[in-house]
Amino acid sequence: MQKRKKMPPKKSEVDRFALIETALRKLKKDELIEQFVMLAKHHDDVHRELESTLKIEKPVGLLLSDTSDAIERATNFDERMLNYNFSVDWQAYEEVETGLRKLVQTGHLDEAKLLALELMKQGSYQVECSDEGLMSDDIESCLTHVIKAMKKVGGDDAQQWATQMIAADRVGFICNCVLKKLQSGKK
Repeated sequence: MQKRKKMPPKKSEVDRFALIETALRKLKKDELIEQFVMLAKHHDDVHRELESTLKIEKPVGLLLSDTSDAIERATNFDERMLNYNFSVDWQAYEEVETGLRKLVQTGHLDEAKLLALELMKQGSYQVECSDEGLMSDDIESCLTHVIKAMKKVGGDDAQQWATQMIAADRVGFICNCVLKKLQSGKK
């Protein structure tokens, strides 16, 4: 009978983060910055976290791109999991809300309207395909900023946009009451 080799313990008593911290403390400021930028370039979650932590104000083009990407991540799901509670990127929904709010605040309502329409299309499809539609509240929260701005604008533009939003809603209940009021010209 052959004797089995003893395997080392799976859990190390060494704190990897203490080792990393020690190594980072040895770097010069420029080298440390270079390491952070390299990590951010290769890991989307790192660049998003750094942008948030450092409170970086993005130019409109980058804000549009990031909000569009966040809509994709937020509404993405595995279509093989229809009628299940599939995993949802809740952080991405927060990014969509922040992006739409900032676009409205900075006077880029036309761009925010287009992204809101895309969120309604993709988000309502995600709700339609899920078991419980838990993300519908998050979608409504994201859309609220654009809807409030469109209420202030009023007129034909607001009515037409509300009509497009209602038509894009595959489940028929996301922001439905407020969009119908906007569509009818009521504030």
